[in-house]
Amino acid sequence: MNYLKQLSIYQLITTFLLALYFLGIWQFGFQKVFYQFIIAVVATTAAGAILDYIELKRWVLPKTPFITGCIIGLVGQFGETFLVLSAIGICSMLIKFFIKLDGRHIFNPAASGLLIGMLLFKSYPAWWIGGVGPWIFLIWIPLFLYKMKRWAPIVGFLVPTLILSGFNSLVSPSLLFFSSVMLIEPKTSPAPTRLGLIYGLIVAMVYLYSPYIIPGLDPLVAGLLIGNLGGRLLGKVIV
Repeated sequence: MNYLKQLSIYQLITTFLLALYFLGIWQFGFQKVFYQFIIAVVATTAAGAILDYIELKRWVLPKTPFITGCIIGLVGQFGETFLVLSAIGICSMLIKFFIKLDGRHIFNPAASGLLIGMLLFKSYPAWWIGGVGPWIFLIWIPLFLYKMKRWAPIVGFLVPTLILSGFNSLVSPSLLFFSSVMLIEPKTSPAPTRLGLIYGLIVAMVYLYSPYIIPGLDPLVAGLLIGNLGGRLLGKVIV
């Protein structure tokens, strides 16, 4: 546990995401997975580094753009073209840097880029990470909660999801990845417990009912982005 305490949250998440790619290589083959990884990560990281320089007037290690690129590669359409994957990554960084409220990011960068991919390129998330199996999340989620202790959004999302769509959801790698990586992204999810529960509930309700209200969009991506905005606005009145 001492080693775990010394790891930063960025190092922990990066290690987990790279482990998922390794498992993907074992299942789908090196060429397919490496292609997906390298394009999404290089485009997103490069765009993030350039925008960081424009904003800060100095070069910084692009840790969060690298993580965003990893997520886009794991979630995006498997085997998408170079141009589309690159555009999704670049758009994710543009939204991160230029759409803010009170000087803070509003929307999850990876989800933002994936939304642009759907709207402009008809590139729908494949959530191919769901093919790696749920067992790795039995290791990841306890480690992450021990390190970050941001359990409220996960509970707020999973409880209504399990009740309304069945307990089989609990073994869905896609849902486990979404709830334990994207939902609790530190800069766009609320930290206070009560607000975190409400935020998770908003995301769950949009996820469950958006196919009937806004068909044509991935329900997890739509739920997360609406939850990001709702959580930020409610954060002004709820502590």
